[in-house]
Amino acid sequence: MQHDRESLGHGISAMLWLSVAPSALDAAGRKLAEHHEVRFAGATTGQANLVATVATVASPSTGELYTYLSEKIGGIDGVQAVETALTLRHVKQLTYEPSP
Repeated sequence: MQHDRESLGHGISAMLWLSVAPSALDAAGRKLAEHHEVRFAGATTGQANLVATVATVASPSTGELYTYLSEKIGGIDGVQAVETALTLRHVKQLTYEPSP
């Protein structure tokens, strides 16, 4: 079974750790959740207080991710810093298992 997103034509996926001003955390989280690139977002504790998993859709290149980070993430009020890590390979995907 192939797990490389690029070979499936699904673009690039990455983890983002955002440092957001505490007074802007709720609004920034809600704005982030509106982005179609975001697969998961959650408030956390620590310096990076908002975490997200994102996936670009159109291109398996970093160009689309760069544009997303600089324009959409950069445009969210209160974001002070972003750390980004590309996902090289999924080793486990979230699955739904109904309770018995």
